[in-house]
Amino acid sequence: MRAMGTQAILVAGDRGASRAVRGTSKAFVEIAGRPMVVHVLETLLHTPEVSEVYLVGNPARLSSAVAEYGCLALAAARGCPIHIVPQRDTLYANVWYTFLRTLVPGRTDANHAVLVVPADIPLVIPEEISVFLARSEASGGDYVVGLSPETALAPFAPRDDAPGVEMAYFNLREGRFRQNNLHWVRPLRMGNRHYIDEMYENRYQKELGSQIRLAWRVIRREWRNLWVLGCYFMIHVAGVLHRRGYRDAADRVRAYVPLSAIENAASALLRTRFRTVTTELGGAAVDVDNDADLEVVEKMLERWKALQVRLARAA
Repeated sequence: MRAMGTQAILVAGDRGASRAVRGTSKAFVEIAGRPMVVHVLETLLHTPEVSEVYLVGNPARLSSAVAEYGCLALAAARGCPIHIVPQRDTLYANVWYTFLRTLVPGRTDANHAVLVVPADIPLVIPEEISVFLARSEASGGDYVVGLSPETALAPFAPRDDAPGVEMAYFNLREGRFRQNNLHWVRPLRMGNRHYIDEMYENRYQKELGSQIRLAWRVIRREWRNLWVLGCYFMIHVAGVLHRRGYRDAADRVRAYVPLSAIENAASALLRTRFRTVTTELGGAAVDVDNDADLEVVEKMLERWKALQVRLARAA
C-alpha cells in the first residue's frame, strides 16, 4: 500500500437516482472494449496520490470486471489495493458507509478525507486527479468540488468536422464552469451530509422540475438560510439565458454571482467549509448520462484522451 496517500471511493452503483444507459448500468457499458468503470478504476490506480480504491456497486459484476480486465494485477503492481463494497440504495448511503470502512478501527478522525469519483467519466486521466487532490488539500475546505472552465471543455464541444457533447455550465462572475465530478471530502465535518443525496437526485441543470423540487426542500428546512436561494436563482437565470443564446444578458446576470458567494451559500447549507478548485483539464467533467453522449464518447474517446495527455504534459 502506498504511504501517505488518499483513499478513493469509486461509486458504480445502479440504484436510487442513478440513470441507465442503453438499458443497463452505466458502469458496465463498454467503451473501447472495456466497461466505463474499468477506465476510471485504471486511472485511479495510476494516480500516485491514491493509496487504495473502494469500489462500490454490484459485487458479482464488479468482481468479474476487475478480474477479467486485469485490474487486480495492475493494483498489485502499483501497490494500490482494491476493496469491493456492496452497494446500498442511495448515493449518500454508498459513500457514507464506504467511508466508515476507510477509518482505522477504534479511531474517529474528523480530519480524515476521501476522494469520491463516479464510474461514468471515462475521459479522466491521472494528472487531472493529482492536480485536484493537491489543490483540494491546500484549499482550507472540508468539502471540495472540482470545477472545469468553459475553455477546458471547448475541445469536447460539437464542431462541423467532429461530434461533441453539449454541456450545461454554472454562469459565475469569474466565468462559466462545469462541475467536474471530483469530490474531496471530510464527511465527519459536514453537518448536513444528507443534502448531498438530494442535490444528486436533482442534479440536472436543464430540468426545471428538478431545480424547483430542490429549492422547495431548502425553503422548508433551511428558512434561516433563505438568502442561499438568491444565489441559486441567479445562477439558473443566467444559465437559461446562456442556453437560449442571450449571452450578453447572461453576462450581466452572472456579474452579480461571484464564486465566493456560491462557496458561502453551500457552506451555510451544508454546515461545513465548502470550497471549489479549478482544474485546467476537462476530462472529468464529461460524464456519460445518456445514449447520445455515449455514442459520441465511443467515437471520440481515444482522440480526446490523447489530447488530455498532451495538454497535461505541456502544462
